[in-house]
Amino acid sequence: MMMTKITVYLQDGRTREYEVADAIKAREHAHRIVNFGWRDIENGKMTYYPTHQVLKVVFPMDKLDKLATEYEAQ
Repeated sequence: MMMTKITVYLQDGRTREYEVADAIKAREHAHRIVNFGWRDIENGKMTYYPTHQVLKVVFPMDKLDKLATEYEAQ
């Protein structure tokens, strides 16, 4: 099964990556991260990054995806 990698860029310079099932799930995750922030667990501690500390969320999307063609910058 082909997984889709999501990369989250944070204000403090950290970059976090993880995979989800497909581009549809990646779009859902990106929407939640951008609107609600990022939670990170490291060394048994949870850190919450509010939305203003999330610089961008990146994931690949197929050109055949309907949203990709409708909203692509020209």
